[in-house]
Amino acid sequence: MLRVEQHRPRLAPPANPKSLAMPLLNWLLPSVPPQQLHAWAMEVARRSQDAVAARLGPSMRRMTLSECRGYIHARAATVLEVELDLLEKQTGCGANLAAAVRHRAMGEIVRLAIGDLLKTTRQAPVRKAA
Repeated sequence: MLRVEQHRPRLAPPANPKSLAMPLLNWLLPSVPPQQLHAWAMEVARRSQDAVAARLGPSMRRMTLSECRGYIHARAATVLEVELDLLEKQTGCGANLAAAVRHRAMGEIVRLAIGDLLKTTRQAPVRKAA
């Protein structure tokens, strides 16, 4: 009797089993237009701007730009979480949408804080040697 064997290439399982399900899950879930995500991020950044500014210290003036960004990220994280919790309650958006809004809002918070820093350093009087 002759046996025929099929050779099936064995694919290695993905490192993260959820990685295959995520594109399908994203396709099935209703999506929010990018304009709406941007609007939510801008609203969250605007509402948290004063609280973040209060948490930033004067040591920021001596930092490099990349150090300043990291410092703002660290200081703004708790304020941003409070605002995102409020956004989730108001809009009913899920964790995935909140993560997208968090990413965009953090970028806007950093941009606004660095802009404020540049304004204050430009307005500071410069002493010239006589």
